[in-house]
Amino acid sequence: LGSGASASANYARAQFAGRLVLKTYHCLCSGNVLGCIGSTAVRSAFLSTTVANDAILVHVPAFGGREACTTFLVKACYQLMGPRGTQEHSFTFAEVRPVTGRTHQIRAHLGSLGRPLVCDAVYGSQSCLSENLWCPRLFLHCSRITLRDANGKTC
Repeated sequence: LGSGASASANYARAQFAGRLVLKTYHCLCSGNVLGCIGSTAVRSAFLSTTVANDAILVHVPAFGGREACTTFLVKACYQLMGPRGTQEHSFTFAEVRPVTGRTHQIRAHLGSLGRPLVCDAVYGSQSCLSENLWCPRLFLHCSRITLRDANGKTC
């Protein structure tokens, strides 16, 4: 985009500020499945941000906070089976789109639903230590960012 003061960089920043940028993420959630494959859900909640010891923590407060909205599309569901063939743990692979752009929005929304991201020790995965053996990092990946070109068309 050029230097930080270039016209193209300013245009891109304005798109982010105006919520014109579409972002698509793929993630793996731990816990009960979010729904059947192909089902969609919308999580809308107010989020509050706390900063302590140089760490940012976002939570869904009883009151106050800033509005945040996230849409989910269930792409796949997985069951981890135990040694005796019993279901040990469930996972949901989902396509996620934040409508708003709050800090840690996806992580906080999924954690508040009891379906934290795999390897997310901050927002509630009780099994993060065992998940770390097969997934060494947070399972949240931005797969697409859509901006508008100078003519206003998405690209």
